[in-house]
Amino acid sequence: MVNVPSFRPNADFPQLCNMVTVGWDEKRGRFIKAIEDIPMGTVVCVEEGITVNVDPRHCYKCLAVTNDSEYAYCSTCEEFYEPDEIAQGNYDDLGIFKLATHLVFTYPFVDMLDLVQKSEDPKPAAYAPKSLSTSEIASVYQLIPFPDIGETFKLPKIQRAIKEIVISLENDENWGRLDFNARRMTFVKGLRIMAERCAKNAHTIYSISQKESDDELPIGAGLFPIASIFNHSCTPNVFAFFERNTFIFVSRGVKAGEELVDSYGVTYQQNTLQQRTEFLASVSGFQCHCYSCEERKNVDELIEENFDDIETWAKSANAPYDLSQRLEFMDPGSKEIENFIIAFSRRKESEIFMESMFEFWKIFVKNTNTRGIDYDPYLVRPYIEMIILAWSNEVECTEEEKASILIKKLVDEVQKGDERNIQKTVEDLRWRARTLWKSDESSSNDYS
Repeated sequence: MVNVPSFRPNADFPQLCNMVTVGWDEKRGRFIKAIEDIPMGTVVCVEEGITVNVDPRHCYKCLAVTNDSEYAYCSTCEEFYEPDEIAQGNYDDLGIFKLATHLVFTYPFVDMLDLVQKSEDPKPAAYAPKSLSTSEIASVYQLIPFPDIGETFKLPKIQRAIKEIVISLENDENWGRLDFNARRMTFVKGLRIMAERCAKNAHTIYSISQKESDDELPIGAGLFPIASIFNHSCTPNVFAFFERNTFIFVSRGVKAGEELVDSYGVTYQQNTLQQRTEFLASVSGFQCHCYSCEERKNVDELIEENFDDIETWAKSANAPYDLSQRLEFMDPGSKEIENFIIAFSRRKESEIFMESMFEFWKIFVKNTNTRGIDYDPYLVRPYIEMIILAWSNEVECTEEEKASILIKKLVDEVQKGDERNIQKTVEDLRWRARTLWKSDESSSNDYS
């Protein structure tokens, strides 16, 4: 498994971090919720999924680079057993069949027997789980199935593959205890249950250096049952990437009580409402009800209707990522860049986005320099905000940034006092900066 030293696992959901829990309601189904503020950059999910290779230069099971298309496994995974024909690529042209078959052999044989003994198929639970792990087959059963995939089992090439695999299991220490018909019935039911879960929940896996638009093959495909609990939003507050067979999710900045949401392939910033609606309906099979789709409509319309209403936009931004995206569309030297940063900083929750706010204030100062403003009371607040963040040890910055020309003297004075005096002076500086700022707002047009 990929090692992520900063990750702090949850006792009940070991693939999730200890700052979240899993809930359920009728509208969203299962969802992941923050139980405390989660700063930007915090790793919130690390899941080693059940994967198979697509590119034969990668290990069939863990997707490590082998550069040996003649041998299916890396040295770590070579003891894993399932019929060699699957790992060697004999059924690569059968699409999701390969991954579903691998899932059947990944979980204990007794779990497959249980499926046959029960008359009804397992159903996703309509309640919040108390605990859940990828290592448990229950994590697969809680995924929404797509029963229509069963029609593909009637295809002659699928029937041929099933027969070949069932025959090859005759000498297996577990499967071989069943006669051919019982073995076939058990394998087929397990395969169908797994394929139904893979149909709408499996992921195509690209390496970090690849893009999905590349002509190269993806390195593999996989099922990540715990990561599948992340619901979609067109304005996500987490982002995710693959490192071989491990799916890693990182916070963009989430407040306590908020749901953690990912993008399933379309976002408010990059796609129109029509594009998002059509993509999600065809690929994921649902209509999105996120805030962006319910209220904001198209990003182009929002820019046209609300571009001048900066306060409204800043209040509706889901995270610093939204502001970063918006600033990219603005011309350097535009006064609106500073106005957006000011408006966003007034939000109480901006205090948890320390790294982001430090970078935004740097953008603010750079933008004023572009407009020819270098030394002016107008810059008092951004510089003091930056110094408070810099000396809080909550952000990464250079010594030069810690000792800005304009406030070095003030910091020196602060450091002369005791701890109580330092804190009081810092608060006085913050109050003084904001007082100056408010008095300047009435004449802000002077800097237009």
